[in-house]
Amino acid sequence: MKKKIFNLTLKIFSLLLIFVLFFILFDLSAYDPSYINRSSLTFNKNNLNSKKSKLLLEKYENISQSILLKISKRHKDFWAIENKDLRNSLPKSKIIKKKNSNFVDGQSIEDVEKNFSNWPRSHGGFYSMRFSSLDLINKNNINKLDLAWQFNSKDGKKGIQANPIIYEGLIYLPTPGNSIVCLDGSNGKELWRYKTNKGYNAAKRGLLIWIDKKDNIPKLIFTNDDQLIALNAKTGTPIKNFGENGIVKIGSSSIPPVIIDDKLVIATFRPSIEVYNLADGKLKWKYYLREINKKEGEKDFKGGFPWGGISADTKNGIIYLTTGNPKPNFVGTLRPGKNLFANSLIAFDIRNKKKLWHFQESCHDLWNHDIPSPPIVTTINKYNKRIDVVIAVTKLGNTLILDRYSGEPIFDYEMRLAPTSILPGEKTCEYQPDVKIPEPFAKNIFKAEDITNLSEESSKYISSIVDKSNYGFFATYEVEKDTIQYGDNGGAQWTGASVDPYNNILYVTANNIPWIVGVNVKKSKKNKNIIYTDKRAVPLRDKKGYPGVKPPWGTLTALNLNSGKILWQSTLGYYEKLKERGIITGTENFGGATATSGGLVFVSGTLDKMIRAFDSKNGKELWSFKLPYIGSAPPSSYEINGEQYIIIPASGGIILKLFYPNLVEQGDAVLAFKIKD
Repeated sequence: MKKKIFNLTLKIFSLLLIFVLFFILFDLSAYDPSYINRSSLTFNKNNLNSKKSKLLLEKYENISQSILLKISKRHKDFWAIENKDLRNSLPKSKIIKKKNSNFVDGQSIEDVEKNFSNWPRSHGGFYSMRFSSLDLINKNNINKLDLAWQFNSKDGKKGIQANPIIYEGLIYLPTPGNSIVCLDGSNGKELWRYKTNKGYNAAKRGLLIWIDKKDNIPKLIFTNDDQLIALNAKTGTPIKNFGENGIVKIGSSSIPPVIIDDKLVIATFRPSIEVYNLADGKLKWKYYLREINKKEGEKDFKGGFPWGGISADTKNGIIYLTTGNPKPNFVGTLRPGKNLFANSLIAFDIRNKKKLWHFQESCHDLWNHDIPSPPIVTTINKYNKRIDVVIAVTKLGNTLILDRYSGEPIFDYEMRLAPTSILPGEKTCEYQPDVKIPEPFAKNIFKAEDITNLSEESSKYISSIVDKSNYGFFATYEVEKDTIQYGDNGGAQWTGASVDPYNNILYVTANNIPWIVGVNVKKSKKNKNIIYTDKRAVPLRDKKGYPGVKPPWGTLTALNLNSGKILWQSTLGYYEKLKERGIITGTENFGGATATSGGLVFVSGTLDKMIRAFDSKNGKELWSFKLPYIGSAPPSSYEINGEQYIIIPASGGIILKLFYPNLVEQGDAVLAFKIKD
């Protein structure tokens, strides 16, 4: 009897085990024949949907790691601590030499994208230069700039991060309530509203308007989480023959698409490049954004998503996109290798369906140094010729300026020998960027001399934290010791930069905010030496809540793209209580700059709620206006009936609200300004 019960129990257990394994295997699998660089059937933990599957697989990996650590020499070697002496025996630096010859003839200034009456895509157009060719508002009349109208959506306070677009006097942008609205650009009157049927990310980082000449219909195109939506821009009604009643199922995306020929191109969090038929939304093909060298022991990983943005050289059929960091942010033990294409600027030939090149800034990133903003397609003057380039501004405060067709840097790209990790299993890259030219526009390496001098009390308090923390050039982590670094919300953010294509000057807002980061040992007795997790990153602040470093804490910088030299840098924003004491420090900001042919740079996003206009030649502040809420996206500019307008979403800002809850009020305003006599 006991034997029968035992056998029955064994059979039930075996069947249960088989069922569990089958369930996990099924959840690990994905079938998609549309990829051009990947098998139709894949088995990957990134395919997992079930939380139970993820938990079971995690437990399995923990157990297998423990067993292999005991029986496998190769596994023991993998989990050995990096050899510091071997690393230090390498050359202290290396340089990727600049390209100085064999350039393709550059684009003429006449062919550069121009924005006058219309602003057809967020960030200005397919080039993402965010520059207005209008000069009706200029340095001579900026003192007469005043509020023309204000619109309130009255449907929530989530925040607006999209740069508004304008076509034939009509303005299009998302609302905090996840709707899309069309406004009359002359008075702000709402003409129509489209309410999305799911999610909360409708046109999160932008929109695109395209004129269908065949049907003579202006089409408004944007993403909403895992939807690609097309509306009739005149009426706000879905384009019925586009997907299913105007909606196409895609990989999740927060950025506006681009158009190459008859193809609608998006970048998604799969991560992938996805190409759809522009007319009906039918999928053509996908490209998986990974490069994994299994022979070198590299593995697929989470993260590296192209959430920063996508731009296009429509003449040559090339798209450019930037990617985020791998996950977890600070632990890379289970994602060995360079983690391509994370932290990269990538060029892809859509017509020939092939990647042209990639350029990775931080290798095997452990510092959350994603490239957060859209690439900028432009042309510079160098070697007595015009050179086509693509530019990315980064959280490290670097400006990557690369040849548009080869991906080679236009200036020598310097790298420095980086420290090893003391965490078992962490395999860091030997070199990390130490860029000198173009000159960094933000602080990127925390130093003891950075400690705040706001007051003796603040200095002593921050010093007490710094004294017991690690910091320095790409400092790695210890379990029992925090690390202080710039970058989490530092350098350039998703708002990116503006480029004046006529004078080859880049204008970029930045933050100099230090963070306390680190790693924890996961609570598991068996695996305490193997499994690590990210600590929650927190800003380094004094007891009054001010950043723990010397000002400026927020800046606007003008960079000469031809020489790589900073022309000027202005402090951006103030704290009211410090201003009363005559101290202007700048503040953390998420607004972004937009330059114009009127010799002005318009900026918002600071904690003081101001929108400002700066002289583009010298950085002098010429005008300001206090918004009802903090400006939460870059300004756009347009013209109606001979009058130029500057429009700015002001919703307080989601990110600033997280870290400054007592200073930030979220709202739903959009404001437009024009010259008033």
